[in-house]
Amino acid sequence: MAKALVLHDIREYGDFDGIRLDDIPVIDPGAGQVRINVDAFSLNYGDFELFANKYTFGLTLPARIGGECSGVIDAVGPGVENFKPGDKVCTLPMFYDGFGVNGEYAIFPADYVTSYPENFSPEEACCIWVAYLTAYFAFIEVAKVIPGDCVLITAASSSAGMAAMEFCRMVGAKTIGTSRTSEKRPYLLESGFDHVIAQSEDDMSQSIMEYSGGKGARIIYDPIGGKIVQDYAGGLAQNAVILLYGGMDQSPTILPEIEMTQKAAWIHAFSTFNHIEDKASLNRGVEYVLAAISRGDIRPAVGRVYALADYRQALEDQFESAARRGKIVIKP
Repeated sequence: MAKALVLHDIREYGDFDGIRLDDIPVIDPGAGQVRINVDAFSLNYGDFELFANKYTFGLTLPARIGGECSGVIDAVGPGVENFKPGDKVCTLPMFYDGFGVNGEYAIFPADYVTSYPENFSPEEACCIWVAYLTAYFAFIEVAKVIPGDCVLITAASSSAGMAAMEFCRMVGAKTIGTSRTSEKRPYLLESGFDHVIAQSEDDMSQSIMEYSGGKGARIIYDPIGGKIVQDYAGGLAQNAVILLYGGMDQSPTILPEIEMTQKAAWIHAFSTFNHIEDKASLNRGVEYVLAAISRGDIRPAVGRVYALADYRQALEDQFESAARRGKIVIKP
C-alpha cells in the first residue's frame, strides 16, 4: 500500500474537506504507461477550481489529484520504449482524470513524461511544466510577444506570474506586475519585474499608462478576472489582448466594453489544456522551455516544502497565497 491524496467529494471553492490522505494499492502500469516513485509534487492554483468542479476538465470520484510531480521510474508498461526503470523524470500537463500524482507513487502516460535537467533538484523539476508551458502557449503561440511590448501580469508572485515575467524578459518586453499590497513590491522588483502595482493602493489604469510611457499594456496575463478587469481597462494599449486564464476572483467578470472597443482590444479565454493534446504543439513547447532552461534564461522558484502529512496546511497556504514566495512543494 502507498499513501496518496484522494478527492472524495466536490465542495465549495476553497473548501478542502473533500480531500483525504488515503492508503491505496500499488498497481502495475498499463500499456503506454510508467510508474513513478514520486520524489516531490507541486500545487497549482487551477486545482482549486477543479476540486469545485469549475475547471477545464472534471474528475471521476473518488479521484487521485494533482498533475505535476518528479521522481524515478520503477516500472514501465507494455509498449513503452523511451523510458526504463531508474530514469529520473517529471510529468507534463494533461487531462489527468485517473492519473493523479499527489502521493508516494504515480501511474502516468509515457507520452506526458519527460526527463529533467541534471542540475535541477526534484523540487525544482516538479515546478517546471504547468507554469512554463502555460507561459509558452500564451506568449509565444497566442499573443506573440515581441521586444518592446508592455505586458501586465496580475498575481505576479505566483509561479505562473514569475514564469511569464521570465519569458517576457527573455524576449525584451517590459513587465508590470501586480500584487494586492505593496508588501511584495521589493521582492517582485528584485525578481525581475520592471514595475509593480499594488492593487489596493494604486490606480491601476493610471499606473499602467505611466509605466508604459502612455502606450498602455499590449498583453494582459490575468488569472484573477472579476473586478480587476475593470480596474486595468483604462490601461489597455491599441489592439491589446487580455489572456484570461483563471478565476481567482470568483465574482463574475464583466467586460469593459467601452474601453475594449476604443482600443480594438480582444479577450482570449486561455488555458494550456487547449494546446497540450496537439502533439506537435506540445513538442514545440517542451523544446522551447528546455532550450531556455539550458541557456539559464529561466528557472523555477521553489517556495516552502511540506511533508505529505501536512498536505492540508500546504493547500491552505497555497490558497491564501499572501506571503508565498515561489511554488509550494510537497515531498512524500
